[in-house]
Amino acid sequence: MRRVDFSTVINIIIENCRENMHTKKNRERAYSQFDLVCDMFYDFYTECDEACFDNTSVSRWIKGNRPVPAAIVNYYRENGAETIGDYFQENCLKIVFDKVKLFNELVMLVQNDYTLSEEKKADILTENIAEFSNDYKICSFIGRVIFAAIDRPFIPADKAILPTSAITVSECIFGAEVPAPCRYFCGRDTELDELHTALQEHSKVFIKGFAGIGKSEFAKAYAKEFKKEYRNILYFNYHGSLKENITDMDFAGDNLSDNEHIRFTKHIRFLKSMRSDSLIIIDNFNTANDSFLSTLINYGCKMIFTTRSNIDCGYTFNLDVISNADELYQLVSKYFSYAGENKSVINELIETVHHHTLSVEMIAKLLEKGLHTPEEILEHLKQNSADPDSTDKIKISKDGINAKETYYNHIRSLFSLYLLDEGYQNIMRNMIFFDKVRIRYFAKMLELNNANGINELCELGLIENNQADLISLHPMIKDIVLLDLKPTFDNCDVLITNLKTKLQIIGIELYDSKTIISAIRNVMKYIGSTDSNSYLNFLEAAYIFLDNYHEYDLMERIISETENLLSNKAFGTVNDRALLLNNKAMLPVNRNDKLVHSIGMMNKALSMCDNKANPVLFANINMNLGLLYIENNEAERGLEFMDKAYLFIKLTRAYNNDFITIARNYAATLSENSRVTKAIEVLKECEFATEECCSNNHAALLYDLGAAYILSGNYPLAVKKYSLAFAEYFALGCSEELTARKIAAARQMQRHGYEYPKEWEFDYLE
Repeated sequence: MRRVDFSTVINIIIENCRENMHTKKNRERAYSQFDLVCDMFYDFYTECDEACFDNTSVSRWIKGNRPVPAAIVNYYRENGAETIGDYFQENCLKIVFDKVKLFNELVMLVQNDYTLSEEKKADILTENIAEFSNDYKICSFIGRVIFAAIDRPFIPADKAILPTSAITVSECIFGAEVPAPCRYFCGRDTELDELHTALQEHSKVFIKGFAGIGKSEFAKAYAKEFKKEYRNILYFNYHGSLKENITDMDFAGDNLSDNEHIRFTKHIRFLKSMRSDSLIIIDNFNTANDSFLSTLINYGCKMIFTTRSNIDCGYTFNLDVISNADELYQLVSKYFSYAGENKSVINELIETVHHHTLSVEMIAKLLEKGLHTPEEILEHLKQNSADPDSTDKIKISKDGINAKETYYNHIRSLFSLYLLDEGYQNIMRNMIFFDKVRIRYFAKMLELNNANGINELCELGLIENNQADLISLHPMIKDIVLLDLKPTFDNCDVLITNLKTKLQIIGIELYDSKTIISAIRNVMKYIGSTDSNSYLNFLEAAYIFLDNYHEYDLMERIISETENLLSNKAFGTVNDRALLLNNKAMLPVNRNDKLVHSIGMMNKALSMCDNKANPVLFANINMNLGLLYIENNEAERGLEFMDKAYLFIKLTRAYNNDFITIARNYAATLSENSRVTKAIEVLKECEFATEECCSNNHAALLYDLGAAYILSGNYPLAVKKYSLAFAEYFALGCSEELTARKIAAARQMQRHGYEYPKEWEFDYLE
């Protein structure tokens, strides 16, 4: 039985649009499923503050692995759902191949869904089906079906936790699709065939060449040209660690509670199962020192790496510049409308930049924008090459391998010709913090009034925009930005402030968490040394945020960075050092293997903490010390410190997420030690003090109170608190946790001889 849920409805729509979606017509790229969803929810998409819309999230909605977020549902509840049908008619109807067929299929779906009440069906259909005779009525009906699908309890699709090598990974892995190559890719036909031969013979191939000659586009073009040769093709952009890349893969069966180790173990098990009919592309692998490489290359699938480094394993495929000047001239003519009238100067420009592909593309875009004449660019390049100032000599080294200085001089010289004002420079500086990011999301983080400046930089070729609304910097451009525009905490303060605001959001799963975690890594990588005070403050905020997402490897790196900063005795406060000891003691690796040592560190943190300067930190250290004693089988001593933490934070009236966490931990330990009445008292006090709060943690507090009432035998209050918790999870869009919590609550009731309310069952069982 098919149910009226978003996954079913949107897939019916896609099937009736597929023929036209795959036809490019006058568009630069085919109309995608992502475009379809954005156009249906167009008014929310243009107004929303949440980072709801990205390819991975939308894929999950379509496949039924995640619900459409509560922010979208609430928007249409509050503003009316009629606009869904209006925008479907305006934006989407033109690609529907047979609107009557689509209409009839959706009518059949609604009529045959026995989980819908007759009243609900009547609301969706509203009138006699025969009267649905025009586009407006058809689209209004489709809009009502879509809203009904998103405005009901979510039931996850029945997916295997891990794909098998026999199925297409696109069904179970999100965000690993190969981006399309540049639409003007040219001049590599022979090399593509040679690469294919090399892969058949050697299986693991490293495409090596200088920055900016087109290695990444070459690998993408290979995937497009030979995609029929492979069952599966996965693509990753390397950001410093193969283990992190594999851990960050997005599987349909990943659970929110999975830590890094669990995710890595799941994902690597699948990669091991891939055979020679599958291909992995790892782009920008500019290192020879990744310890996991020697393990990865022993797996059975074929692999392509693009690199600037000398790698001592696998087969090296040396990629040089495009030697045929005519092919590069054709590239220029794709961008520059007057190429034919300036062919001789353009050919001279191509020779001057030594056939360097990125330089040629930048020249073409400079010319098309009319910023300079071909002769002016040529003169500028000749002057720079003939007598370069010492400050213009850039030596980029990757693991001791020097890139060709000439190419960097060309790029840097061309970069200076753009004459970017401070606004454009600010955009370029802040782009270094994102490996890839949505245009509107980046504009909001930078507090820009519009995206015009970003779009202009995309047109100039300084920012890449090859995939929907995602943007990124070419590695070579990023090097120039770091050297010439010198980003710091001070000149990137707007974005850093907004990033830190997001780091303070604890207890709610953020849609943009992966983007934020990537930005944390890049802040540490690129500007950590520019301001010690700002950097320490950033690291302390980032650590707490990362703990919420079980990013333990990155947390260990933050501790290492913090230790380096605080090794200077004159820097930092006693509470900075107390917090560092607290964080070290609570790391899983220390709690699991060195529990007594962790207790010692926590006692030292407590002795040095200044409770007047930071009462919340003092309370947290007491609570964490109590937890460590409990783990060491010293329950009474643990409860003593937990009670102290709870009373202290009550006295300070710091009724925030820390208070909820402390109350929940304290109450859980009390219940485990048969002090249920005291546990209920603690949880009720916390519930009253934080009644205005709405977060995962607050919902969990209500759930814990329901569980405590079951233990005390108070069934009515248990049902009431459980129901409040479920309502809060639903409002937050936490569908996975909601389903898991309902099942756990039902089982707990049954263990204690109670029947769970039947209305719970409808939400997660067909």
